[in-house]
Amino acid sequence: MRRFLFVFLGCSWLSGAVVGCAPGEPQTGSQTNWIKACEVSADCGALSCICSTCTRPCDDDAGCADLEGASCVPAVEDGAVAVCGGERFPSAGLCLARCDGDSCGDGLACIAGVCSGSIDATVEVSVDLGVRFQTLVGFGASIAYAEDAITGHPEKEALFDLMFEDLGVDVVRMRNRFDGDNQAELEAMAEILAAATDRLGHAPTTLITEGSPPAELKANGARVCDGNADCTLVQLPSGEFDYAGLANHWRTSLEAHAAVGITIDYLSVQNNPNWLPPESEPTDACHFLPVEGTETVLVDGTETEVPYAGFAEALAATLAAIGDLPTVPEIIAPEVTGPAALEEYVSALEPSDIGALGYHLYDVDPMAIDRDALASVGALGQDLELPLFQTEMQADGFSTALLMQAALTDGGASTYLQNDFVGMAEGGNPNALISLDADSFEAESTFHAMRHFTRFTDPGWVRVEAAVDAEEVLASAWLSEDQSALSIVLVNAAATEQSVRLELGSEEFSSSEVTRTAFDGVERSVTLGPLPASALLDLPAHAMVTVAFER
Repeated sequence: MRRFLFVFLGCSWLSGAVVGCAPGEPQTGSQTNWIKACEVSADCGALSCICSTCTRPCDDDAGCADLEGASCVPAVEDGAVAVCGGERFPSAGLCLARCDGDSCGDGLACIAGVCSGSIDATVEVSVDLGVRFQTLVGFGASIAYAEDAITGHPEKEALFDLMFEDLGVDVVRMRNRFDGDNQAELEAMAEILAAATDRLGHAPTTLITEGSPPAELKANGARVCDGNADCTLVQLPSGEFDYAGLANHWRTSLEAHAAVGITIDYLSVQNNPNWLPPESEPTDACHFLPVEGTETVLVDGTETEVPYAGFAEALAATLAAIGDLPTVPEIIAPEVTGPAALEEYVSALEPSDIGALGYHLYDVDPMAIDRDALASVGALGQDLELPLFQTEMQADGFSTALLMQAALTDGGASTYLQNDFVGMAEGGNPNALISLDADSFEAESTFHAMRHFTRFTDPGWVRVEAAVDAEEVLASAWLSEDQSALSIVLVNAAATEQSVRLELGSEEFSSSEVTRTAFDGVERSVTLGPLPASALLDLPAHAMVTVAFER
């Protein structure tokens, strides 16, 4: 963590204002060697060590007049915040030297428009473009239940700009709203996808799923389940589960979406098929076993064998029903709640029927990720030659950064989706990418975590080797299809500051741009400028950085 350490020699600082130095007391003089990194104020002569930088608080430029090239940079400016590791120093400003490009001089770097001293690297990250892994399908989020709130918002055009032009997501996950006679309700999603296509310059990849089939297809007669054991498909008088009814529901749903101009790229017949919601968490659900059978559950406090529909049978029926449609989506399956359940469900399926393996991360603690379990998921995808999609997770910004890196590097995921794209500011999901109220909206910390990936990659990019010599820093590197661009994403998982040196070997790039977010501070997606000649990057505690290179 950056330290707000300051000791004035012969001066006083009260309520954020510099009172001044008496004549004859120590002065800094007019040499530029006052610009340097520090550990303690003894390193700084008559200045103080504030935010690991030799400086002093100030109210205006007059307070910095004796420091050559110094200005009183307001504490709220990106440059001052950057020097303080993404935090805001409690004064009106800090004496710093403004800069542009390489104007700071030897041994210094221009960071967000101010000169900063360098400290020795604590972590080395080496990138090898010759070692390649999965190809990126894209990043995105679920529209979930916010379709009408988005299209009915008075600032929807600006909201669309933020969602797609600024954030740059390429994948949109939607719920199936069609229920037989409500095709008009699909038009809101069609409008959202048209806006995405306009902002992105291409149509986004679309995924469709649902929490539950319509009530008439459920044994409990309702979409919502809340501890009831009969949360599964209805059984016909013959005793067979109504797989045909489910398959017909999906066929008519795809036809209804096509009628309003929505093309579905990936279809998931059931979200979280392995989950039985408890009474305390009522929600849309429909429980499927990997194959049709019975499962022991508590019914009125007694262990009871309950029959459940099979996911494999439901998928087979759906594939048969939609096979002759003009456009047949790829199947994403099984969209289970966590990595632990994936192999059991996949083993019951025919790999040739599946376009991608889908799973969630609800079984994973962001602060204690089981990397071996994710590596097993990655190995399963490789064995079956199928891409891996992490299609639903909700977490705060820093946790999202950790989970994304782990899913992409340890798990080899080609897609990572946040659960809620948009949530209502009051009573909604606090981990949505964007919070929405009646007349405004705001990007949340999760938005910035995802933006470090989405803004600086595109579908078709390939992950390349990014080796790190310390566990505290997580890294992934992405190379464009034509090899003209490279983006490196770093996350400091530690509660202490890290200094990272990038090593690109013989690779040469003509330009670079560094963007940083400090989740413990106020810095969010701030452009710090080009990578310094030293190739050193300052990563505050619980922060992430993206370095985007172009040849």
